[in-house]
Amino acid sequence: MAETALGMATTLVGSALGVALSAAREEMGLLLGVQDDIWFISNELKMMQAFLRAADGARENIGVLKAYSELIRDLAYDIEDRLEEFMVFVKHKNLCQQLLSLRERHRIAVQIKTLKLRVQEVSQMNKRYNAINLTPSTSSNVIGDTEFTRNFTALNVEESQLVGLDEPKKKLMELIAKLKEPKEHETSNAGPRVVSLVGMGGLGKTALAKKVFDSKDLSDMFGTRAWITVSQSFDQKEIFKEMVKQLFGVESLNRLFKDQQGQEVTEANLAGHISKELQEKRYLIVLDDVWTIDAWNRIKVTFQCSGKDDSCVVVTTRNHKLAEYCSPPSHIHQPEFLGKEEARTLFLKKTKRSLDDLEKGDKTKGIVEKILHKCGGLPLAILTIGALLANKDTEEWESIYKQLPWDLATNPSLDALRRVVSLSYNHLPWHLKPCFLHLSIFPEDFEIERKHLVNRWVAEGLVADDTSTRTLEEVAENYFYELISRCMIQPSKLDNMGKVKTCRIHDIVHDIAVSISKQENYAFIHGEHTSNIATRVGIRHLSCVAFRKLNIAMDLSCVRSLTVFSEPPELASLLCSSKFKMLRILDLKHAQFAESQQDIKYMGLLVHLKYLHFPLGSNIYTLPRSIGNLLGLQTLDIRKSKVATLPTEITKLHNLRSLRCSKVGTYVRFDTDEPGEWFKDAIDYLKCDATATADLHMAQSSCWSTSSGIKLPRGVRKLKELQILEKVDIKRTSRKAIKELGELTQLRKIVVTGRGASKKKCKAFCKAVPKLSTLRSLSVSTKEWRKEADVLDKVVSFTSSLPSLERLKLKGLLQKIPAWVGKCDNLVKVDLKYCQLKELEYLAELPNLVRLRLKGNAFNAEKLVFREHGFPKLRIFLIQNRYGMALTEVTFEQSTSPNMETIDILDCNLTTGINGINHLPKLKKISILYGCLGEQGMLQEEVENHTNHPVLQMLDVSEPR
Repeated sequence: MAETALGMATTLVGSALGVALSAAREEMGLLLGVQDDIWFISNELKMMQAFLRAADGARENIGVLKAYSELIRDLAYDIEDRLEEFMVFVKHKNLCQQLLSLRERHRIAVQIKTLKLRVQEVSQMNKRYNAINLTPSTSSNVIGDTEFTRNFTALNVEESQLVGLDEPKKKLMELIAKLKEPKEHETSNAGPRVVSLVGMGGLGKTALAKKVFDSKDLSDMFGTRAWITVSQSFDQKEIFKEMVKQLFGVESLNRLFKDQQGQEVTEANLAGHISKELQEKRYLIVLDDVWTIDAWNRIKVTFQCSGKDDSCVVVTTRNHKLAEYCSPPSHIHQPEFLGKEEARTLFLKKTKRSLDDLEKGDKTKGIVEKILHKCGGLPLAILTIGALLANKDTEEWESIYKQLPWDLATNPSLDALRRVVSLSYNHLPWHLKPCFLHLSIFPEDFEIERKHLVNRWVAEGLVADDTSTRTLEEVAENYFYELISRCMIQPSKLDNMGKVKTCRIHDIVHDIAVSISKQENYAFIHGEHTSNIATRVGIRHLSCVAFRKLNIAMDLSCVRSLTVFSEPPELASLLCSSKFKMLRILDLKHAQFAESQQDIKYMGLLVHLKYLHFPLGSNIYTLPRSIGNLLGLQTLDIRKSKVATLPTEITKLHNLRSLRCSKVGTYVRFDTDEPGEWFKDAIDYLKCDATATADLHMAQSSCWSTSSGIKLPRGVRKLKELQILEKVDIKRTSRKAIKELGELTQLRKIVVTGRGASKKKCKAFCKAVPKLSTLRSLSVSTKEWRKEADVLDKVVSFTSSLPSLERLKLKGLLQKIPAWVGKCDNLVKVDLKYCQLKELEYLAELPNLVRLRLKGNAFNAEKLVFREHGFPKLRIFLIQNRYGMALTEVTFEQSTSPNMETIDILDCNLTTGINGINHLPKLKKISILYGCLGEQGMLQEEVENHTNHPVLQMLDVSEPR
């Protein structure tokens, strides 16, 4: 019996194995067939992309061609998704695993075969309807580097201020600076004077208000100022928080949160705080782009009965009823359209053309006047059309002129102006169109960081590799400035080197971006759209701009990017579901919530992810080991979290280009000096407090360290594509991992902290860094200047220079500039802190140094002398000496610093003063904190006699800096 049973079992097992092997052979055959299908649809995808580029500039068969292009675009999206899914499947599994995953492989194979049939059907459809009949534009839309440089000589944000604003500025200044006229019914605390700037969109209200706001006269007149962009959809709490930061500084906001002792800070808390702090101040607040009376009433509670009587609030709006509601008629100013001469000047500046040259040509004679007649003196229209024509041959101007709406400046509904912006979009080169549409993801009037945007474009695959020595990020920056030159985006903030830090999109341009994005099914704005259900299936980009539950009927299976500007509902459950299986970008940078460890539990399921950005200050204390599944990840940003150590699996991410990780240096919920006291009630505390749990994990994994650096695992040498790495804790990172840093040959930026590191580890770092021939930015910190006096000196004792280095930041006790620094001829920016230098040796000889900042007693001697012929290109100098250090005098010798423009003196005690500013021919501004200068009269006299007429600004100690 037993033998019979065993024989039957053997027969059954053999039969089952036979069936399995037969199925496996069938599946292998299917897989081989899939390889042919993949080759077919890969080639078809290339042709589709070429077709879409050609169709982009076509001028005939617009109706049929548009519908056909839509089919091709959707099909191309689906092909990209399936190809990527197949490649990820192959990379993630070895052959044995692939054979065992029959169902998954079969699903992919069927999808690819289905796509092949769709491609063939679409091809037949073209034959039936004769859709493809392309007549390309006569000129190329692609701008070469030389032409781009010629066109982009001035930033758009400045161009609108170059002409036609002198007289309006004078009138607005008079309204703002005028002492408040008391009325019989008013009390002494009736609130500030309100000036309204009203007019249609594109008239230049914001440009005028900004020019006045930035003027020196007003900065001296008002003790504190704030520029607040309101927009159509705004968050009252965020508006109030921004007002606190600008009016009183970030420290004031932090104190308010601390005073609440863990309770939620409400709009009423913020409004009360602002009102109280403004009581004895003379302030200027600009509320830009206020849409409704209700919005005005919700904001004015912060200042309606506060401040001195000569304080002022400026409101820019399109709403005439709102202007009349908040201001008396005498305080309402309506900017006028530009006159003929002013309009012509602005147009010619933007097109980079000469009127004489245009009038000589038969085809262009009189064209400028015809175009300006349609613009009707509307600045935004002139700039937008000028930017469009700047990139076209003059022979095409007549054709474009005929496409301009005739009611451009007179249509109060702005439909005509929107058509102009749409025309500019249609004439964008093909590589800029998806970059522009990508801007629709951001909320209206949102301030977008240039670097953040550029990194997203790269991760989205919107940037073409030009096969030159430039990185993808550098190519993307060129795209960014092209969009600025074409007036599609506007610079908002510039750094002191003149580069754009942040940008905004004019609300009319934003409307167009959102509208086109909806038409092309590019992005779905969750929380702004009137309906919560997308009009078409296959959403590619999802942006959550307001807290609102996602509709379960929405098809999210094709979503490539999820961007959150609010608190996302049930983030963890969404990310671990199959809804976001094709997600490439998860951007939580601006999310209004503290992410927890639970939220990233299933992060390893997002195998297509290329970009992962967590919000600052999250309660994440460890990255899951499943992060090793994200083989395509290019950007990982998890700064100021509770993560103290990176897992070994991070070394599997061979495509990683940017790794930004840092931990907070403080423990919110307990004192590390006396952890035993905290542990008494630890169990109950941890059950109800996620922050305390994260604090404890951070403390344990970092050995109670307060360093902001993280521990790197061994094997980092495998990250060959890495360009940015921060923030490495040398003390806790092994010597072998530190040595491996020298093998990251593509590294361009590295940030490390060396506090408490051993001599051997410092020596290993000193040997590794000089091998990084492409390094452009180096930051080394020991944090404390009173302790470990020789740590920084050990860390920066390199034996050779860094030829590509452009930026250097050293923080810690140094006392002497290393000799290798003087050999870094490409150094542009140097920031030093706690160094206690006696001389600026080697720095003065640097041929390209533009900015030098000495903070927190970086310099500790009685006299700081800028020697003759030193600092040939230095333009920006800042010194901040705290803790009563010895500096009493700053002297500029003859023929030193010939390009110096800006000097900032903070927290010093210059009893002898600042001498020799007459030797600085290009000096524009000196800013000094009150109390830093012993004798102000002598400096004032030197400033008045200076040939360049620089501005002397005395800063109030209470002003945010």
